[in-house]
Amino acid sequence: MSVPSNTVEHKPSKLFKLSLLASMYLCQAIPLGYVFGCLPVILREQGVNLKAVGAVFALHLPWAVKFLCASWVDRKYIPALGRRKSWIFPLQWLGAALLVGVSYFPPDKDFALMYMLLFFLSCVMATNDIAVDGYATDILEESERPWGNSIQSAARFAGLMLGGGVMLFMNSNFGWQTLCLFLSAVVFSFSLPVLFHREIDPLICNQADEDSSGEGVLAFLKRREVLRVLPVLIAPTAFAFTSVQMRTPLLVDMGFDSRSVGTILMHYAYPAGLAGTFLSGWFLHRVGGRAFLRVFCSTVILLAVYTVFVARCGTIPYWQAALLLSIDNILIGAVMVWSFTLMMKVSAGRNAGTGFAVLSSLFIIVPMAASPAFGHIGDMLGMEGLYILLGLLCFAGFMVAEIAVRHEGRPGASRMVESSG
Repeated sequence: MSVPSNTVEHKPSKLFKLSLLASMYLCQAIPLGYVFGCLPVILREQGVNLKAVGAVFALHLPWAVKFLCASWVDRKYIPALGRRKSWIFPLQWLGAALLVGVSYFPPDKDFALMYMLLFFLSCVMATNDIAVDGYATDILEESERPWGNSIQSAARFAGLMLGGGVMLFMNSNFGWQTLCLFLSAVVFSFSLPVLFHREIDPLICNQADEDSSGEGVLAFLKRREVLRVLPVLIAPTAFAFTSVQMRTPLLVDMGFDSRSVGTILMHYAYPAGLAGTFLSGWFLHRVGGRAFLRVFCSTVILLAVYTVFVARCGTIPYWQAALLLSIDNILIGAVMVWSFTLMMKVSAGRNAGTGFAVLSSLFIIVPMAASPAFGHIGDMLGMEGLYILLGLLCFAGFMVAEIAVRHEGRPGASRMVESSG
């Protein structure tokens, strides 16, 4: 590994890099918070049927399959702009332009055109995310990665609060077109730091990276370190996501209406997730990846046991519901910080965008594909039976990760997980 000489004399500060990443991730997160947190409510208030409301969640698809174009994003660029800037700010501007277009097609008047534009927006932001993740992996020192990924995870909660909660308030006061135009202006504003900064040279730049400049998805997946890390990355988290996802329907079964759940999420759970994300970055930095994973998995399993007890009782006090959803969101933020840091460790190099996109897509696709099956199991066994099964599967996933780390232990996977902090 060698560091280019010009980066030694003009090395950007940690604060500058983290601030730059914050602007890029917020540029994505706020529109996504609007689409997935605010739009379903607006559609339902305007009398749109549930089938159309459900179709909004299909806009996640570009994020799940973004790895298909990741190697192209890594390879193609305009040298005068920079390898990452060639993609990031033009796509941010295209996203802002699409939001202007969306403003002219209210869902109650032209749902199909609105949906098509939002699908293009999701494609644009997912592609932009490839370049942003690649850039973050390029420029962050190993000790800075937990903080960089805390920024990335925190942006998700900020997007849900700003793009979801605040935009709902604005919609009731200003209407559809003003809301979309304001959102477009926000995206454009967050693009300016990227436009006006000089692209930072990657920390890893050696001959091996140049020789692998054409590496694609399959070549990345065949790498030994990637095969070692996949069970560590996926096995302990896939069932944890499902466990978290099923708890809001459980509250509805216990008599909480959508307004009450929404209030808990906005007032307690999302702020707790935001704060917990930064605490998780600090904790990961202090204890390392392996100890972090053990604490995470133990908490997930204990929550599953508690949920079995709650489902058996059939009732839960409001404060316990708020605490439960708050811990869930802290866990989501924590596992994102840990997983993204591990992904950076494995993906670092000239094809960082491709590697990160592949791993993050697998990270999403596995629990996404499993969710319908677990929903069916919940219908058959009830919530109590479902969470007994999920608790056992979370424990099994944790054991798979432990065995994988120990088996590859001495020269391989153990060092990877440990050094992710």
